[in-house]
Amino acid sequence: MEDQLKSNSFKIEPLNQEFYDSAINFLEQVFHKEQSIPKELIPLKNDSEKWWCIISDGEVLGIVAAWKIKSEWHWGRLAIDKKLRGLGLGKKIAVKSLNDLFQMGIEEVYIDARDITVSLLLKIGGKITGKKTSFYGASITPMKIMKKDFIHINI
Repeated sequence: MEDQLKSNSFKIEPLNQEFYDSAINFLEQVFHKEQSIPKELIPLKNDSEKWWCIISDGEVLGIVAAWKIKSEWHWGRLAIDKKLRGLGLGKKIAVKSLNDLFQMGIEEVYIDARDITVSLLLKIGGKITGKKTSFYGASITPMKIMKKDFIHINI
């Protein structure tokens, strides 16, 4: 599978409705089974949600979401297939999804990020806005990324 990804046989795109159930199942694998986050916290229940996914040969290999709460846009649910972590796919889907949000006219996005995501977001213009807290056995850090600070990296 790694050879397929290196040859760019994958797509990063907005989540097509036909892959929605697969995407939620994928998130459950990562968040519930790997990280012990309760299943009921995984799907978004928001009319303004947007999802992006990494697809290869009809399989969901990565996902991220954005959603609006009141007037603020939030970003998260970033997950990459366990076998493919460390290949830069998280960075690629993060840049694509944030770029799409900023092109929609959104000026800032709020994030509660795990440590590996904090590192990624700092490299593309994200800022830490508060202290780490514990979330189901791991720490999360409040962050914000603003359109004016976003460093768009060619993906």
